[in-house]
Amino acid sequence: MREENVDFIVNAVKGYKESKNLEELLKTIKGYSEIGFYKEVKKYIEEFLEKGGNLGDLMSISENFPDEIKKIICPAEVEMDGEFDADSFLEMGELLWEIGSPDEAKDNYIKAFEYYSLLGNEESARQVLETLKERYSQDDKVMSLVFQDTKSDIIPKLRAFIPKSPKDEIDLRYALGKGFHGEDMLSEAESNYRRILELDNAHSSKRFLVALLRQKGSFGDSLNLARELEEEEKIEELYSIYESLRDSGKMKIGTDVLKEIYGINPDFKDVKDLLGIVSEEEPEKVSVSVFQEEDKEVKVGDSSVKDEAFEEKKIVFL
Repeated sequence: MREENVDFIVNAVKGYKESKNLEELLKTIKGYSEIGFYKEVKKYIEEFLEKGGNLGDLMSISENFPDEIKKIICPAEVEMDGEFDADSFLEMGELLWEIGSPDEAKDNYIKAFEYYSLLGNEESARQVLETLKERYSQDDKVMSLVFQDTKSDIIPKLRAFIPKSPKDEIDLRYALGKGFHGEDMLSEAESNYRRILELDNAHSSKRFLVALLRQKGSFGDSLNLARELEEEEKIEELYSIYESLRDSGKMKIGTDVLKEIYGINPDFKDVKDLLGIVSEEEPEKVSVSVFQEEDKEVKVGDSSVKDEAFEEKKIVFL
């Protein structure tokens, strides 16, 4: 297990969520690329570019990108080596201008503009272009220069790229899910757990997902998943859901969950006491409530449930 990679990703995603700093987003992209999660790589590259990041920064961390993504973000005209530096062309242009060599300065300014443009560094490219047109207003070549946004071509190409998953995807997502869950980053944890269950519906992450959904207050979804667990785990999770429902003031549906537990194991914990069952006679038939939410449907497998406002379906225990 690549524990260091997982910790790096969890910390980077947490840092980005808290700061919205593009440096943390670059770390996130780098971390996912190192474990071969290219679906996340392309998702966060797109976000990076939309928030104003430039291609040069992406190229600097592209070592573990798949060739398909490298070809999309790395212009063919740019040599990916340590000698490439758009800033150096600009610095040389400024120096040559100061010492009275305007023609040589112009060549360097133009190279700086071209490279900034290729890298998607719009702010720097436009600043250089402004300098060029101010100082060389009589030069037709300079006056014909126009900034072209390379990012607008890159994002659609990224979206069209369908990456392959690593062979150890389940193990990695399990570690990521638990890492995000431990940091209370519930949406990130949930997406990893759900992806695992797409690949292996019997995976033990299902119980973690049940607990996470209960923690979020998505009781209907949590109940449906809990009912898919093995009996011992199922009854434990149902009881935890009952406790959360009770604490949320939803005692009616909580009582129905207790009745469902009673139908599985009448002697589980204090279920009898909570239901007020004082004799060994068969209790009255009980019902199990199904959650209904007014405007959002949550589907799990073949089941369709909704949360918050409730409809009841009667399930008879014999």
